[in-house]
Amino acid sequence: MADGNKKKVTAVLFDMDGLLLDTENAYTVAQQRVLDRFGRTFTWELKAKMMGRQPLDAVNVLIRELQLRPEEITAEQFLAERDALLEVAFAESELMPGAERLVTHLAACGVPMAVATGSDAARFALKTSRHAALFGRFSHVVTGDMVPRAKPDPAIFLQAVAGFRGKQAVSDLGSVLVFEDAPNGVEAALAAGMQVVMVPYPGLPLDLQHSGATQVLKSLEDFRPEEWGLPPFPDN
Repeated sequence: MADGNKKKVTAVLFDMDGLLLDTENAYTVAQQRVLDRFGRTFTWELKAKMMGRQPLDAVNVLIRELQLRPEEITAEQFLAERDALLEVAFAESELMPGAERLVTHLAACGVPMAVATGSDAARFALKTSRHAALFGRFSHVVTGDMVPRAKPDPAIFLQAVAGFRGKQAVSDLGSVLVFEDAPNGVEAALAAGMQVVMVPYPGLPLDLQHSGATQVLKSLEDFRPEEWGLPPFPDN
């Protein structure tokens, strides 16, 4: 059984970018390249505000925070330039440490799992193209273009839970465990009434790490399923 403030988990939701797949650095590099000609810097503080949001929503945050004028570049123009730089990088996305082991283990144990990502369906397909077998272990995927509001709104996590049917159906949102790397995602999970493990992307400043998370880990490799009432790894 889970102990302390941890409730026994019956279903698990995963964010994708920066949590299962190492795509966040590609975003940083591409956005800085576009910003270079305007003399602006893409900071971690700005990155944290954008993480987990739908693409155009995230870029609108960037445009507003950096006070870029429409005559310089619009959000749509910025998105098009950035996305052109990202195409190759996304197709070569690597798994984050511990991701394959954890997902494979939970799937083998029959734990209901789903992905809830701010990426749209096309980007999800591109990013996961080299890891089809692993992502095929999830019950279902909810992408950012399937919900009306982006994180930190809880809509994407609530829709992901609604996708568990039959024997996998969830009756208690508090028994759902969400894995997130972004402050916006942690906020969304908490707003949905779920437990959340934050695994901050390497480099995220401590003051941007969410103190409200049920647990904060440096890596998915540090997760111990038995602490949450889940079967332990077989090599434990």
